[in-house]
Amino acid sequence: MPSMPPRVLYRLFPLAGRTSAWVEQRFPAGGRMVLSLLVCGILFGIDLRQTLGYQIASLSFALLLTSILLSVRWRPRLRVERILPDLVTAQVPMSYYLKVTNLGTRDERDLVVQDQLVTPPMSYDAFQRRRRQRSTRRTNWFDRAVGFPRWVEMRRRDRGAEIRLVAIPTIAAGASVQVKIDSTVVRRGWIQYQHTQILRPDPLGLFRARRNLPTKEALLALPQRYAVPHIHMQSQRHYQKGGVSLALAVGDSQEFASLRDYRPGDARRHIHWRSFAKSGRLVVKQYQDEYFDRHALVIDTHVEANEEELFESIISVAASVAGGERPRDSILDVIFVGAQMVQLSAGRGLGDAASALTYLAEAVASVDADFAATANVLRERAGELASVIFVLASVDDERQQLLDELVVRGISCLCLLVSVGDEQSDGLERLGTHRVFRIRSGHLSADLARIDLTP
Repeated sequence: MPSMPPRVLYRLFPLAGRTSAWVEQRFPAGGRMVLSLLVCGILFGIDLRQTLGYQIASLSFALLLTSILLSVRWRPRLRVERILPDLVTAQVPMSYYLKVTNLGTRDERDLVVQDQLVTPPMSYDAFQRRRRQRSTRRTNWFDRAVGFPRWVEMRRRDRGAEIRLVAIPTIAAGASVQVKIDSTVVRRGWIQYQHTQILRPDPLGLFRARRNLPTKEALLALPQRYAVPHIHMQSQRHYQKGGVSLALAVGDSQEFASLRDYRPGDARRHIHWRSFAKSGRLVVKQYQDEYFDRHALVIDTHVEANEEELFESIISVAASVAGGERPRDSILDVIFVGAQMVQLSAGRGLGDAASALTYLAEAVASVDADFAATANVLRERAGELASVIFVLASVDDERQQLLDELVVRGISCLCLLVSVGDEQSDGLERLGTHRVFRIRSGHLSADLARIDLTP
């Protein structure tokens, strides 16, 4: 287990992070070189009788001070509009645009722009807990002893993305330009944009003046998804109570659907007499039965607070299954097991899986998840379901008992058990008569690709 930095040292991390980001943003490459000469001149020029380093320090300081003073007078009149996509996906490169308008009377040249994201606070205890968790990132001795590189990585993930400086073409007075911003969201959930910073170098090119323009917006990132085999769900059409409107979209209904010409053998009670009076030919009403396929995807969010990697893997596996292909004439109920059970339905006429993916993007782990309530709902609706896919972190007696009951009632069940670890496994395991596919958090893509998703 890595040693933990003391609280006093941890309090210096935000200062060090802000200082590093400030230097990188405000000083171009030439300015950083002069700044390095200033620091070196101070360190080696302390004894004026032994070295001439103080002269280098003096010259560097004069150059930087001149650049800073020349930048103070910059007062641009700019307006920024951010053009964001509706949704993005974690770990998938994305682009958006910034529309910069020059409201002043002078052309603006040599500008660069950078969006700033909100970084939520993180306590020392939260840092300790997250640092103890298993990580695929290789660490060096400094990271293990101090922890600052890991802190920087956590802060980047909390922000959700890293946005670099982008050059802006010359903007004529009263004109506008659009700048493309390329980025990659590193986590699911809401990405909060705080403000946009416009920077311009001074005539010496050593220091950048900066103006902050408030542009608060939010962007939702969907969970990372992986390719999964085609889901061949068991087809068992069941009667759906009150499902007339659903059946008209996805199946059969005992409600009026259309009119057609009379055929020998049609019941007389189905003849549409009004149409017969108008056209003089027999026309009958056509009905459909109220039957269709219904399946369920159960996502167990019962995960301890210190198992962030495991929970994120569960969400990615569930999103990969929910967003995969399935028969068009079926309904998929996505059920979240949490402190409060949430159920979403996806199918033709009910919308696609976007609603489920959107909810998954905001899902949080629940230590007090009530699986009993979900089990009771599944037992009540067993007569309407053809198959159930479970995404679980563990299988205890309560969950195994529910699996046994569903199988006895003729429902096909498939269990995807997500775990943390790199142990070798062919993926397929047996839990009594049930098939259980183990999905390792560090190998989601490979493990999902080789499983058989036939419930």
